[in-house]
Amino acid sequence: MRRALFVCMCVVAAGCVTAQTQRLNSDVRPARAPESVVVFEEAPERPYTTIARVESRADNVFKDYGDLRAKIVDEAAQLGGEAVILGPESKETEFIILTTGMIASEKKKLAGEVIVFR
Repeated sequence: MRRALFVCMCVVAAGCVTAQTQRLNSDVRPARAPESVVVFEEAPERPYTTIARVESRADNVFKDYGDLRAKIVDEAAQLGGEAVILGPESKETEFIILTTGMIASEKKKLAGEVIVFR
């Protein structure tokens, strides 16, 4: 029983960061290096076009918002985006019922707009 619980906890702890991408146009742009993608906390004054929206999620407590941010930047780089405008950080709490009790599981979310400058 203890071994099964340990294995279950290891699987939960090894959860990954996932991303869902919604492309807003069909233009194909060459991929960029993630280091070249600029991150904004609010919309820049310079004119831009939003080419996609990306939402990243982490399913375990060991991931932080930096991991979610990195996933969004990676997705933006793959799409050829020049920058990302990040939205607010958010969380969802789920409760998992086990035969021995209940565990709270926190899922972190972060969304951003992938942009190119005009």
